[in-house]
Amino acid sequence: MQNWNPARMTPHPDHPCVLPGITSWLRDVHVLDTMVLPQLADAVEDETETGCSAGLPDAPYRAAADAFSNLATALPQPPASPSAAGLGVTPDEVFLRAVPVWETEALWQVHIALKQAQDGEPDAAGLGDLLQEVGEDCHPPQAAADIVGRLNRVLAVLLLDIPAVRTLATALVLNTPQDTHAQTAYEQIHAAWTTACIH
Repeated sequence: MQNWNPARMTPHPDHPCVLPGITSWLRDVHVLDTMVLPQLADAVEDETETGCSAGLPDAPYRAAADAFSNLATALPQPPASPSAAGLGVTPDEVFLRAVPVWETEALWQVHIALKQAQDGEPDAAGLGDLLQEVGEDCHPPQAAADIVGRLNRVLAVLLLDIPAVRTLATALVLNTPQDTHAQTAYEQIHAAWTTACIH
């Protein structure tokens, strides 16, 4: 397992991300942050330390867990229950965060590894077993497909790179009154989220 050190990466500027206040997406972040990625990182490290790391694709699991912790800190908690979904954050609310490149790099590598495990590839058999164990301990339990689907939706937001993101991010930073350009940018971003099954 390689030692993942963000400081050794080629420097890149952080990129702006517009994050949705959509309840289902906030819940994706919450589940991955509190029930999946830290536990998976612990399990992978345990397997590596005991020499039982066969079938664990090389990926920065701990860095991905840290990335989700940082992301969750920048967001409100999702409603505790569906009946409370109308309280607090509204679905059309958005949040701005500058995302370091090391976070998206780590999450993308873990996404690839988890997809290999979900697809039953022999080289990822060990990870598949750990993923199943972690999923069974979630509340409610999560299948591998559920976990990969949640990570897909989060990455769809973090990796969205269209001019509308920069337009809306600039408007949010400058706190400018909403105009036609900002509204159009929001609609384009929301359409991209909808395409990624974020609604």
